[in-house]
Amino acid sequence: MTANSGMPSEATPLLPEAQQTKRPYSTWRFHVTTPRNIVLLLALNILILASAGGLTVVPQTRLLEDILCHRFYGDIKGLSDIDESMCKIDSIQSELAYINGLTTAVEAVVGLTFAFPFGILADKIGRKPVYMISMVGTVLYLTSTMAILRFWRIIPVQLIVFCSIFQVIGGGTQVVLAVLYSIAADVESSENRASAFFLMSLASFSGNLFGPLISSALMEVASPWVPLLSAIALVPIGVSTFIFVPETLQVKDSDDDEDSIHENPSAMSSIKSQARHTLTQLLESFAMLKSPSLAIVLLSFVVQMSLFFGKSTFFIQYFSKRFGWTLAKTGYLLSYRGIISVTVLLLILPGVSKLLLSPSLPFRFSAAKKDLVLAQCSALLMIFGYFFIGGPTVPVVFFGIVVATLGDGLAPLSRSLLTAYIDPQHTSRMYTLVGIVEALGSMYAGPALAGFFTVGMRWKGLWLGLPYFWLAFQCSLVAFGLCFVNLRSAIVGKSVGSEEEEGLAPRDRNVNV
Repeated sequence: MTANSGMPSEATPLLPEAQQTKRPYSTWRFHVTTPRNIVLLLALNILILASAGGLTVVPQTRLLEDILCHRFYGDIKGLSDIDESMCKIDSIQSELAYINGLTTAVEAVVGLTFAFPFGILADKIGRKPVYMISMVGTVLYLTSTMAILRFWRIIPVQLIVFCSIFQVIGGGTQVVLAVLYSIAADVESSENRASAFFLMSLASFSGNLFGPLISSALMEVASPWVPLLSAIALVPIGVSTFIFVPETLQVKDSDDDEDSIHENPSAMSSIKSQARHTLTQLLESFAMLKSPSLAIVLLSFVVQMSLFFGKSTFFIQYFSKRFGWTLAKTGYLLSYRGIISVTVLLLILPGVSKLLLSPSLPFRFSAAKKDLVLAQCSALLMIFGYFFIGGPTVPVVFFGIVVATLGDGLAPLSRSLLTAYIDPQHTSRMYTLVGIVEALGSMYAGPALAGFFTVGMRWKGLWLGLPYFWLAFQCSLVAFGLCFVNLRSAIVGKSVGSEEEEGLAPRDRNVNV
């Protein structure tokens, strides 16, 4: 099975045909029924969960730093307070960077191992059950992390690296995101899909705006434990919003379902059979990558976790170390960046997108061409932005934050661009592949930044910005690759004229969900 199977023509609706053979969206009277309301609920879910995640970044880093500081100065009982400025020495900061970096690497290994099986499961039993399973693993991961931070006197703090193992239950964050984006792709038309992805990304950035802002304020007036416990309380609230989202998995006719698992109970219970089936599905999904352009866009997600880590957990440690700010004060910079992200995703990108699709222009971009051009521009902005973030003064870093954040549309634009190369039946697996590629990037993201940070501290001076010069280099590779994306190989629009294949003419898609 490849991405070309069941390829629609220009006259063939992409989604309504499938909707005739799948269960209705609403199976409970409290379920929302319109695509817009479903996407709004998904965005609300992401907003709450992202806020919970944002609440943990600064206080967890501060608690880890404080624990390492007490151990370094021999105060194992932790009976005395140690001024935060005494914790900025190179050896403590290097160990802190490696603990955070290795934590992301272990989480990536777990995601890489279990994301695809749970992605297949989402295509079989539904999006909602897999989401709920994933959230169970996420809660266990958070609570185990806090347990180690609380009982560090008797539990080696380095064990926090392995807390991500709990995410074998459900596959972790990558599966949660894959499920949420798959639901949005299920219900939205191709013309509105990019806007839906922008809204969901906006929700994520908004959560990352308010989370650090609130946690920094709470840390200045209370203990770092207050925002951490608040984050745990937010998780069930976020999950409760998902109750009102209907199941959107298509139910295909048995004759057409090439991916169905045999109904033999013994086969279903056989680990060997399931492992073989998972491997087969994985190989079939990688067969979708026979388009070089699709592979290039997919590979752009390798750097996403490096960029995310570099502008969140690692950034507050880097900035605090380099410029002598407290971690609580540095946390406000994450909110500063979040404000810019919200502006980009809410105003700038939708406005530019509307302009490029406007009939008043002498020529109009297709949806895919528009996404490609904006993705290329976003990558270019990130190159210069991350280079300046590695600068030697606070104003230069602030300028770099602004420029790099203007490129925050790269991920949702790339996700939308991927849909031009696959048929709707494969969206869930494609987004799971995105999660796998991001997990591959996560395996080196944290350790690489920690390594460059350690080298930079050793070399001093301008070299302290070495981690961000590395991020700028990765963005340059993405920008270079996007220059070779060919929209002629896209599924959507293959049957139209050459001018439209170039992306210079609008496609008439009457696709309704």
